[in-house]
Amino acid sequence: MKELVSKTLSQLVRLRPRDDTLYVSQNHTVLATGRDGFVNQLSEHGLFVYETRVLSRYFYLIEGQRPQPVALSNVQQHSWLGYYIVLPPGNQGREGDEGNPAQHTVELRLSRFIGDGMHEDIDLTNFTQEKVAFTLELNIDADFADLSDLGNKREQTGIVKSDWRKMEGATELIFDYEAYHSYDHQGEIGTAHIHRAVTLRIENATTVPQANS
Repeated sequence: MKELVSKTLSQLVRLRPRDDTLYVSQNHTVLATGRDGFVNQLSEHGLFVYETRVLSRYFYLIEGQRPQPVALSNVQQHSWLGYYIVLPPGNQGREGDEGNPAQHTVELRLSRFIGDGMHEDIDLTNFTQEKVAFTLELNIDADFADLSDLGNKREQTGIVKSDWRKMEGATELIFDYEAYHSYDHQGEIGTAHIHRAVTLRIENATTVPQANS
């Protein structure tokens, strides 16, 4: 179970609908993904809170492979369910099973809920009827881009720092963004300061999460 909590202040998100984009939304939070259910660093995709994109990349790999989407659907406007399969390493299926590829796969099920941030449950099911071992990887990044900057040259640039924090019963990855901008407008001179942050919290994991920089 993972939970994303964002700290941002701005206005309601407005996104242009596209046929190749899936949306899950509630209140001021919108998750816009590709047809595969993932955020692949396209300009209009990401997790948006108010008018700030807090996550710019978000997809899974199983032993370095992209899982194949099988069924993806909105349950409600603010909830989403996705089923993926992947062939585990070293398992090409048993002789005589060629007609039933489902018996050779590992299934990844993602259950998402959008509220004040994003909550996601991850379930893995082994259909090979044999023991398998593999690495599940989440590829994630944050850029804190303003909605008006998407697809254009970014006017506001700052520094994004990331830090892992281990807690009792949970592991957290924190992305922290700060930007400074000097201004001189109508006789007022000063420096504007913007601070944003998003926390990825991993709970109930059967193995200890590890960073792969």
